[in-house]
Amino acid sequence: MTSVLEKPETHRILQPVELDLLRQTNGAAIEWFGRAATALYYAYKIAQRVVRSIDRESEVILPSISCATPANAALLAGVTPRFADVDPATGMPTLQTVQQRWNPNTCAVVFIHLFGQTADLRPLAEWCREKKILLIEDIAQALGARLPDGTSVGSVGDLSVYSFNPTKILECGGGALLIHSSELTSVSTEVSAAAPLPREITDADAMTLGLSYRNLHHSLVTLLRERAIHEVSSAFLKLQPAFRGLYLRGLKNPASLLNAWPRLQDVLRHRYVSAETYDASLSSGPWKRLNQWHESGVCWRYSLLVDFPDKLVRFSEAVRRDGFHVSNLYWPVNEFFRPSDECPNADSFARRIVNLWVDQTVDREWVERCAESVLRNAERLHPDSVTLEAF
Repeated sequence: MTSVLEKPETHRILQPVELDLLRQTNGAAIEWFGRAATALYYAYKIAQRVVRSIDRESEVILPSISCATPANAALLAGVTPRFADVDPATGMPTLQTVQQRWNPNTCAVVFIHLFGQTADLRPLAEWCREKKILLIEDIAQALGARLPDGTSVGSVGDLSVYSFNPTKILECGGGALLIHSSELTSVSTEVSAAAPLPREITDADAMTLGLSYRNLHHSLVTLLRERAIHEVSSAFLKLQPAFRGLYLRGLKNPASLLNAWPRLQDVLRHRYVSAETYDASLSSGPWKRLNQWHESGVCWRYSLLVDFPDKLVRFSEAVRRDGFHVSNLYWPVNEFFRPSDECPNADSFARRIVNLWVDQTVDREWVERCAESVLRNAERLHPDSVTLEAF
């Protein structure tokens, strides 16, 4: 199959989107793929080549709070994933936790803008330059967000990865790799020639495989909550080759992204208003609100860190029984891939996180009823900590 990197028609169709992203980030070039996982795969290959680690072991430092995709893409690229602990207040890594995982084999650091949150990346970027490694921004959950200095996400990293697949800000299919210099653009061309996309599985097979992976992941998290860490990690790593067809895919319908792009600001506005509606009802309770979306401008999910981790699962199931979407993502990925990279803050964060829907599948009335369910069930499980006066 011809690599998407060799399809000028894709670039022609998506030129308006490319121009917007390059203007916002001061980037040099964009490559398009079927998934952000594929973009990460090529980002790792670029990092290996830049730091001349192709012929020796290379490692990438990832946040411990994340889906498994960045780590799986690393393994496919021949890079060993290492995991940095997180700030317990945000679920995102800090310069200090990243530094603790650095060693001479490190070729890149991935910073994930979790749940639409952003951070001042300038100190991390400067440190990466000193170490001569690449900084990769993962913007899958933060499309359109602003950094604390007002600049766009994707404007600091050497490479930036975007996702437009289901559950992301724009759900129209595809992923992208934004490249920030002409030097890295040249390296990208070399990498794509040396490692073209393999023959793909069918879309139907990918859907079936993806559902199987999702079910597997959620089942294993149940065991990890009981601290069966080493047993789960051993089984999980043995199963990963069966899912490799999910990760390397070309972009098949660029027109879908082109058509969705003008709706981005409306989508962001809807999410922001939904988050404000939750905020008005959930300003007090046995939780801490992750409300950095006020500054970033983007809310992927409305997130709470509850003060009753031992009752988190029962609480979430109770809200689901009331008819509302709730997730407790993400479980620390170090426990799947490398338990020896201990991340105690991530473990604590994962036992407290509650995510509520803000996307265009929900409206104001739904959000208000969901907030009422959250308050009612929190009061039932954690008496004397919630006031229901608003209802």
